[in-house]
Amino acid sequence: MSTPSGSPRASLLRNGRFVRLWVGQSVSFVGDTITLVALVVLVADLTGSAASVGGVLVARLLPTLASPLVGVLADRLRDRRWLLVGVDVFRAAVLLSIIFVESVVALYPLVFLLGVCQTLFNPTIRSAFPGVVAGGDLTRANALISGSFSLAVATGPALGGVLVALVGVDAAFLIDALTFLVSAAFLLFVPMPSSRGAEGPATGEPGGESEESFVSELGAGFAYLRRARLPLGLVIGALLLLLAENSTVPAEPFLARDTFGAGEAGYGFLVASYGVGMVLGSAAMALLGDRAKLLVVYFASIAVACASLATVGVAPTFALVLAAFAVAGTCNGLDNVTTDALLQKRVPESFLGRVYSVLFLFRSVGEVAALAAGGFIVVVLGPQDSYLLAAAAMLLFGIVILAIIRPTRSRKS
Repeated sequence: MSTPSGSPRASLLRNGRFVRLWVGQSVSFVGDTITLVALVVLVADLTGSAASVGGVLVARLLPTLASPLVGVLADRLRDRRWLLVGVDVFRAAVLLSIIFVESVVALYPLVFLLGVCQTLFNPTIRSAFPGVVAGGDLTRANALISGSFSLAVATGPALGGVLVALVGVDAAFLIDALTFLVSAAFLLFVPMPSSRGAEGPATGEPGGESEESFVSELGAGFAYLRRARLPLGLVIGALLLLLAENSTVPAEPFLARDTFGAGEAGYGFLVASYGVGMVLGSAAMALLGDRAKLLVVYFASIAVACASLATVGVAPTFALVLAAFAVAGTCNGLDNVTTDALLQKRVPESFLGRVYSVLFLFRSVGEVAALAAGGFIVVVLGPQDSYLLAAAAMLLFGIVILAIIRPTRSRKS
C-alpha cells in the first residue's frame, strides 16, 4: 500500500474524509458510554432489580446474533455513508423516546432497537475504512479511532455518572442523542463508495438484486472465511481472547475489596488503570503506524497479557496489581488496532463487511460467555486464582490462534 508524499501522520490528518469520520466517531463513543450508565440508573430506578438491569443489557446484545446478515448488506452497498447517517439519526430518535418511558417493559424494545442500530453500524463503518483512508496509513488511522474509543471507555462511565448526578437521566439521554446527530452530520460529508461503486460487481461478488441471493452471498462469506487462514484466526481469536480475559471481570470488585482491602475506590482505580493502558496501546500503534510488524505485535500482546494476568494472580501488593492492569490494558489496545489493520489490509473489500460481522458476533458471544463463566469461577477459585486460570487459558488460546494462522507445509508448497 503506497503512502502519500510527506509525513504519513500529516498526510492522514490532511485527509478531510478521515478527520470527519474520526471526529464523528469520537463524539458518539462518548455518548455511548454515557447512555450505558444512564440505562443502568434508569432501570434501577424503575425496578430496583439487578435482574432487570441484566435483561436490558441482554436486549442490547441480542441483535448481534444477526450480524452476519448485516455483513452481506454492508458488502452490497454502493455508498455506505447513507446507511450510517440513517442509523445515527434513528438512534437519536430512539434515545429521545426513552426519555418518555415509564416502565421497564416499554424500555426493552427501545434498547433492542439500539442494539439493532449498533449491529448495523459497526461492521459497516469498519468495512469502509480502507476506502476512506485511501492509500494512507491504515494502521495509524485504526489506532486513532481505537484511541478515541479507549479514552471514552476510560472516562465515559465517570462522565456519565457525573452527568446523571448533576442533570438527571433524561438530560443524559438527550446529550447522547445530540452526539449521534453530530456524528451523522460529520458522516454526511464522508463519501464511502465501495470498490464496486463505479465499476459494478465482479463475478461472485455481492451486487444488486439481480445478483446472487442474499443467502448465497452469506454462504460465500463463510466460505471465504473458512479458507482464509489469517482472517479466520483473528476472528476465532477475538472470541477466545475475550473468553479468557473477560472471565476475570466478575472478580475485579472482590479482588480490590476483599483480597487487598482497597474498597470501592480501589475497584475504580483498577478500571481506570486498564482504560489508561488501552489508550497507551492505541497511542503506541499511532506512533508506529504502518511500520509496525502487525502479526508480531499481535502475538506479543497476547504473550504479555498472559504474563500480566498471571502477575495479578500472584501479586502481593495492590500497587503491583494496578501496574499489571495497566499493562493488560495496553495489550488490549495493541490487539484491537492490529486486528483491525490486519483485516483491512488482507481481506478483499468485497468480503470485509461479512468478515467484520462475524468478528463482532464472536466478540459478543465471547463477552457474554466470559461474564457468565467468570461469576462461577470466582466463587469456586477466589479472585486471584481466577486470574491464574485466565492466564493459562490465554496462553492455550494463543497457541490455538497461531496454529490456525500459520500455514501448513502443504499450503506453503
